[in-house]
Amino acid sequence: MRFFLAGPSGDITIPPNPTKWLSDLDFAETYKQIYKMNEILPAFAGIEEFFMKNSHEFERIYDSETPELEPLPGVWNKKLHAFQRMIVLKAFRPDKITLAI
Repeated sequence: MRFFLAGPSGDITIPPNPTKWLSDLDFAETYKQIYKMNEILPAFAGIEEFFMKNSHEFERIYDSETPELEPLPGVWNKKLHAFQRMIVLKAFRPDKITLAI
């Protein structure tokens, strides 16, 4: 719950942006969320590596008019429960969290 409300904290080294659909600033903010999820929340183990290798699969969520209804790519939609999926949504589309709730 704390991570959902407050987001990541601490220093995070941002790698080069592998996407064509996120600006460097948006990528940095999204990566911070993904990196810390992976680091401190056991259910998200492996999500940072998956995102970096498959970032194009998240573009659908980012571009969607209803991203709160889009399934997460890979194993993540089945692996995570509804609240955990909202944490991922917040990384990409914080503007849609109210609708997801």
